[in-house]
This record gives sequence, structure tokens and C-alpha cells, in this order.
Amino acid sequence: IEKIIKSQTNNLYMVGGVVRGLILNEKNISHPDLVCNVPIKQITKELKANKINFSSVGIDYGSIVIKDGGYIFDLTSTRKDLKSHGRYADIEFTGRLEDDSERRDFSINSIYCDLSGNLFDPQNGIRDLTKYKYPKIRFIGSASKRINEDFLRILRFLRFSIIYSNNLNCKYLNLCKKFKKKLLLLSFERRI
Repeated sequence: IEKIIKSQTNNLYMVGGVVRGLILNEKNISHPDLVCNVPIKQITKELKANKINFSSVGIDYGSIVIKDGGYIFDLTSTRKDLKSHGRYADIEFTGRLEDDSERRDFSINSIYCDLSGNLFDPQNGIRDLTKYKYPKIRFIGSASKRINEDFLRILRFLRFSIIYSNNLNCKYLNLCKKFKKKLLLLSFERRI
């Protein structure tokens, strides 16, 4: 996959849980979420040409799932959200990590690592992971806006706070309580 992306003279990055896990030296690291600065439809042409299987279910949102040799990767193009529709958004390809990071939920999920190990941290997620006694779970931008974009972020806030932070930010918790009935709008699979 890296060779295919590099053939376009562009970059491939890991982002989210796998990068967080590497920074915290966790033993169980999830499958990597990958981001590249190539439009997703251009990537799919190259994947087809190289006979690499993928699911294009999320292609309209700049995302595909690659299944290769028993491995599964989520791959998205760098993009920004123009308008949110719950779990989905109208997007625009940008090619910039900074734009891509602004659409993510928490600073600790917006740390990018290229395949040479170089870190890119436009939202100061490394600081939030390592500077404090326990990692700080901080929404990117307006917490209310982030939650309204995707109510699954309520559950993600609670999960990350329990796993990493050892406390709950009261301001964020009150916002989550305010929107708790909206969780019923999520599919059952998302809520479990």
C-alpha cells in the first residue's frame, strides 16, 4: 500500500489509536487507520490496478477499507468536513494534515505518524497524552459542535476518559448529559 501511495509522490500516515498506542507504549494496538494526501478515487484506481481488495462503502466520505493478506486498514484522504449529517459529512479533499486534524474528535486522535516514524501533531495531542499525570481528553474546537456532528463522540469521550484519564472533565460531561437522548439516533451496532 505504501508503494502504491509513494508512486503518486505523496505521503501515507497512520493516525488515531495506533499512533496513540505507540506513544504510550501500549501492548495491544488496534489495526491502523491510514491517511494520505491523495484523492480517494485516485487511490482506488491504483489499488484496482495492483489487485488489492477494498470496500468502497464510504468512498463518498473520502474513506475505504482495504483488505489485503488478512490485514484490514481504514484509509482516508486528507479532507475537511463542509457540513455534518450525523455520522457522515459533505467533504472536500484538501491534501493538508492541518485541515484533516480539525475534523477529528479529540486531540489525542489527531496525531499523525508517517511510515518513517516522524510525528505530526497539529492539535497538540502529544502534550495532552504525556504532559499531565493522566492523559487529558480534549475535544478539538468547540465540544458542543463536535458532539452535534456525531453523537457517537459522547460514548467515545466516556470511553477514553475511563481508559486514559482517570477522571471526567465536568464541562464535557455536562454537555454529554445534555445530548444523551441523541444517542438513540445511533445504530444499535454503534452503541454497543
